[in-house]
Amino acid sequence: MLLFHIIAGSFVLLFGIGALIFSKGEKLHRYSGNLFFLSLLLMAGSGAYFADDPTIAISSVYFASTAWIIVLRPEKRIGVFEIIAFIVISIISANFFYAAITSEPGFMVTMFYIFGSVALIAALLDLNMIIRGGISGAHRIARHLWRMCYALLGAVLSFVANTSDKWPNFIDADLPIYLLIVIMFYWLIRVLFTKWFVKKKYVIGQSTNLFNSKFSE
Repeated sequence: MLLFHIIAGSFVLLFGIGALIFSKGEKLHRYSGNLFFLSLLLMAGSGAYFADDPTIAISSVYFASTAWIIVLRPEKRIGVFEIIAFIVISIISANFFYAAITSEPGFMVTMFYIFGSVALIAALLDLNMIIRGGISGAHRIARHLWRMCYALLGAVLSFVANTSDKWPNFIDADLPIYLLIVIMFYWLIRVLFTKWFVKKKYVIGQSTNLFNSKFSE
């Protein structure tokens, strides 16, 4: 099972990087994104098998699945999935804050507060989307983008934690983490505050039309 988890994690990194590199909305990007999502489900499932507490694994599945679903549904449309996802991430946020409060002072307390805060932000955004009956346009793509990046960040954190002692001394082992965070904010700014989305709107729309009928009811 451990070997299976490592292999799945390797595919998560490979296809996640592919989705970031390939032109957004194009065939290679979509294939990479779908394979990333499938690999992450396998990685999270095997990770939950080893973990005493599956909260982090469930959190990864939540972020990846909500990012995946948003580009499959038509704009301004929600369903039962979004309501269940909101409930799940609300519980996850509470679990992270509880762990932060009840754990011994140290690095993990800080991480629990960060994970809990991001989960809380996600829950509030979910609630806002549910109340509004869905989202559209650039905000829809931004939701897809930051949640996929955050799900990938979890795999990157795990990779760094397990390989940090093997990096050369002149390279900061945390560099992949910083780089991914920078890339995530770069794309958020580009999607929300430039004309990139307007230029790519047709390509992105075409990339989701194939699936829309399955999620339109």
